[in-house]
Amino acid sequence: MFGENKFSLRTYYPLRVDSTAVQGVWQYDTAYHKVPAFQLTSQTGKTFSSQDLQGTIYVAHFLSSTCVEPCKQVLTQLSRVHDAFRFKPEVKILSFTHTPSQDAALQQLSATLKADANRWLFLTGSPDQLQHLAQQGFRQPTLALVGTQTDAFSSETLLLIDREGHVRGMYQGTDASEVERLITELNILLSMYEQDHAN
Repeated sequence: MFGENKFSLRTYYPLRVDSTAVQGVWQYDTAYHKVPAFQLTSQTGKTFSSQDLQGTIYVAHFLSSTCVEPCKQVLTQLSRVHDAFRFKPEVKILSFTHTPSQDAALQQLSATLKADANRWLFLTGSPDQLQHLAQQGFRQPTLALVGTQTDAFSSETLLLIDREGHVRGMYQGTDASEVERLITELNILLSMYEQDHAN
């Protein structure tokens, strides 16, 4: 009686358009960039890879090891996302960072934010790994150096990644209204998958 609401989200970074003729009619399909496979270390000291993300939607961002004010604002906003989806284990947050003391610093940060280690992962690797992942994996510009820390990368951009590894949203992590949009679009993406599963 009231109809059915259908939502869709934009997919970022088209790579190419494939065309095929079906019964004399050309049909076009766009192929989109996917975040490539990666393997890093989590705050628990265990190896974490992109294979561990199968069937999940996640929010990604790059975090400075010397967390300054904008970074703290981003983490505060990410805590809202973490709490909003506390009953949705298929939604994760990945915070990528390079820290000199790795495990101890990441465990402390995770504990300070009361992060569920199964849903909010702090992942570390070498600066080269992270720079490559940011540029080639998530298609982000060269990350800013923070102060005099040559190994400290940071970004205020939050990225929404779907189950297939496509970038489906970008948000200013220090802006509360942008994070509200992220939460809304996360729910839309979950609803889209539920509709696909029902069909």
